[in-house]
Amino acid sequence: MSKQQFLLESPKDTGDDRVTFIIRNNGTVLPGFVARSTLISIGGLTSNNIVALYTEHRARIADAVKKKLAEPVLRQYISLGLEDLQ
Repeated sequence: MSKQQFLLESPKDTGDDRVTFIIRNNGTVLPGFVARSTLISIGGLTSNNIVALYTEHRARIADAVKKKLAEPVLRQYISLGLEDLQ
């Protein structure tokens, strides 16, 4: 069984209290989203800089993306909520 590899790139503040990022996986590119309130809820920084919040929780985000990518569902994007990151 091969280990699934993917990259998380380009976190950006969307201006509407979300951070968007790019997921590169097996030659495909998917957008990913996570809300500022979700990042604050899981603890740590309460910064106004949403990209800093994303960076602090990058390992949790990567784990959640890995689980979502393993699901047998065709996705156009990945949106992460509080349940995904706990």
